[in-house]
Amino acid sequence: MRQALSRRRFLAGVGASCAAAAVGPRTATASPSPAQSEIEATLDDLVAASLDEHDVPGATVAVVDGDSTLTKGYGVADREQGGEIDPAETAFRLGSVSKSVTATALMDAIQRGEIDPDEPVSEYVDGPLAPERPVTLAELITHRGGFEASNRGMWYPDVGSLRPLATLLETEPQKQVREPGTVGAYSNFGYALAGQVLASTAGEPFHRAIDDALLGPTGMSGSSFEQPLPDSLAGSHATGHGGTGPYRDGEFPLVGLRPAGSLSATADDVARFLELHLNGGAVGGEQVLEPGTIDAMHDQWATHHEQLAGMGFGLFEEFHGDVRTLWHNGATLSFYSHLVLVPEYDFGLFVGLNAANGSAAADVVDGVLEELLPDTEPRSLSPDGQPTRADELTGTYRALQQSHTWHDRTTSVLNAPTLRVRVADDGALVTERGDSTNRWVEIEPLVFQHESDGRRIAFGEDGGTIQYLFTGGSPTAFGRVEGVDRLQLHGILALLTMFGALSSVGGWPAGALYRRLRAERAGEVGDVSWETLLGSRMNRAKLVAAGGFLATLGGLALVIVHLGVTPYRVLSDPPVTFRALFAGPMLGLAGAVGSLGYAGRLWLAGDGSRLARIHYTLVAASLAGLCWLLRYWNLLAPPP
Repeated sequence: MRQALSRRRFLAGVGASCAAAAVGPRTATASPSPAQSEIEATLDDLVAASLDEHDVPGATVAVVDGDSTLTKGYGVADREQGGEIDPAETAFRLGSVSKSVTATALMDAIQRGEIDPDEPVSEYVDGPLAPERPVTLAELITHRGGFEASNRGMWYPDVGSLRPLATLLETEPQKQVREPGTVGAYSNFGYALAGQVLASTAGEPFHRAIDDALLGPTGMSGSSFEQPLPDSLAGSHATGHGGTGPYRDGEFPLVGLRPAGSLSATADDVARFLELHLNGGAVGGEQVLEPGTIDAMHDQWATHHEQLAGMGFGLFEEFHGDVRTLWHNGATLSFYSHLVLVPEYDFGLFVGLNAANGSAAADVVDGVLEELLPDTEPRSLSPDGQPTRADELTGTYRALQQSHTWHDRTTSVLNAPTLRVRVADDGALVTERGDSTNRWVEIEPLVFQHESDGRRIAFGEDGGTIQYLFTGGSPTAFGRVEGVDRLQLHGILALLTMFGALSSVGGWPAGALYRRLRAERAGEVGDVSWETLLGSRMNRAKLVAAGGFLATLGGLALVIVHLGVTPYRVLSDPPVTFRALFAGPMLGLAGAVGSLGYAGRLWLAGDGSRLARIHYTLVAASLAGLCWLLRYWNLLAPPP
């Protein structure tokens, strides 16, 4: 890579690029300024290397320094069909960067006095849409609404299955699993509800409300939350590349929770949005937003601890030394985007990719920030004795961004970041996540700083006991994993239930066949009929237990197959065919109840040998344990 630019030369390059673009095409004898050449070369190096390393087809980029702008496209709009990426014409899906746009429109309405961020949202939305526990707009925007995090109502395969936002919020609510305003957990549903506040206040659908409030006045004509996209945008939209193939002409899975992630935009339009945030709500010298809107958004609205970075209004905080940045990223099934603001430097950057690869975008963003921001060397720390309440800190902590009541609980919990915490002999706090290990030194009670890179974490209490671990800048807290929530317990129980299943479905028939063969060799074979089989209470009991296992495991296997064939529809809005498959686990539940009843009767009547009765009781308990596992993971009964 080329030699690093200084911040002054980097920003000067942005301005030079803008100035050159303003005077029109270069003549054959013209030559670009050295600063302009270096800034474009730096971006060219970073983006080209990232696209190549991560096998991403294309990217669109916007850089803004005050009123100077550079936008550029890289790679191809479609891996198979090619096509140039025009930053003025080629729209990309922004995913959760949409949240920052939604939040900007809401803050403008707040500044106009149309919305009070500290009033319950039930003041602005219809009664059926209001959540069970009162929650404010400020709590929704900072992900403190208390909601679970599921895919319910998130992805839809086509416009025919997509319902209006208000209808979706009413018919597919996500449950509040903790008190609003306490600890945070990232919530698409919370932002959708916040967007509905804007729509209800304007008296029109969300996509029209945000067009009128923000996109239109800002001149973002190449942007839209509408689904399906207008033909003018769909035809020039970049193709999304995901695990299930390419999505062309805007025909990608649609987002039910629109305000949280349905925006498509060109790099030129995102540059205008960056300019809006760097120039106090003005674009092209024209004041678009109410005075004070941007300052209010950039204020810190929430943090888990005063020693940690937190959230602005729709933007995350991060500190590079003493320099504060505000950012948001966004991932869809086939696109990825990252936006970052450095208000102190009047600088903004946006990177959009037509593949769902966050590492590729991070390489570019991190590379640019390394060029822009001053080098900082955090002071290295060493532990000085054991940390405060050391024995209470150890344990496993899992991110609270999980599904609790929907049938995607398994995928959400297994994918939730998990940290194992222990205290080393020298007093350092050690966190382990997968193969990554970090050491932290306590700088004040329950607050720790990384030994070398300056990052901080803190622990939080609930009822006087340590229950939470907080990381700077993340809206999602980690909660202590205890009791029945421990995955080790579920693994052990799953192994035991599988033993019960094998010993009944496979063991009993194998035993019967063995006894039959022995009887044949001894010449003692009698008539075998259903009447003689079912005449034995033990045999009837075995049929009930084995049938329960077969129904449960067969139904569960079909559920998994259906999920693999239509994953997004099944996770978000399960069809009747998927719901019908839960007849298997429900029959298994009936079998478990019947088996436990038979176990009691076998012992009372003394049927069979003691060993046979013990084995049967263990099988019945295994079937009951399997049903409990499925109930815990919301896989026993059809989705509500």
